[in-house]
Amino acid sequence: MRTSWAAGAAGLLLLAVTSCGVPDDDEVRTVDPSEVPYHLLEDVDEVPSGAARGLAGPRLYWVDAEDRLVGRPAASFCAKTLRGVAKDILDQLGDGPSARDLGSGLGTALPPERWLKLVAITHRTAHLRVSLDDTLATNRVVLATAQTVLSLTSIPGVDQVEMEYDAGPLQVPRSSGELADGPLRHDDYRSLLADPAEQPKDESLEPSDLCPG
Repeated sequence: MRTSWAAGAAGLLLLAVTSCGVPDDDEVRTVDPSEVPYHLLEDVDEVPSGAARGLAGPRLYWVDAEDRLVGRPAASFCAKTLRGVAKDILDQLGDGPSARDLGSGLGTALPPERWLKLVAITHRTAHLRVSLDDTLATNRVVLATAQTVLSLTSIPGVDQVEMEYDAGPLQVPRSSGELADGPLRHDDYRSLLADPAEQPKDESLEPSDLCPG
């Protein structure tokens, strides 16, 4: 049986809700700079090795003061497989914004604990498993989902994201609040971007270009 995941006010159900585990506020979570891992504190705008600056390399998406999604270049890294790149992007997304981005007023709707695990990438689809141990405020679900989908689909070789729970497909909300029946794409959250005209990625870039040699 499919599990529905979305905002309660719109008649949608929250994933893994417990009576005492869901935050009451609707604030975007910010991260104390002292808790940000070292590689994210570096005051640089590096992109993955071998990738051109700008839209070429993978990006991380953060939430601004108006609940819009803003893309920033991922921290410098080198992964020789598509799975490795996707895992690194998820890890950096879970770490939260860099000190520079925090200072620019960007935050994250993602919970403080890791809640998504990369299972596999097949046919340009990233398959993620949602953890039961974490909860997410109902009004943050769409933003957290958008951050994840937009970040992963900025990777050359990943066009869509599918989430599962308890080995079954999980319905998650698009930006409209409508539950998606199937994989999620960049266009499902385009309306949440600070710049809706932003292109998903440089289609000429190959996954191998992220770590040449």
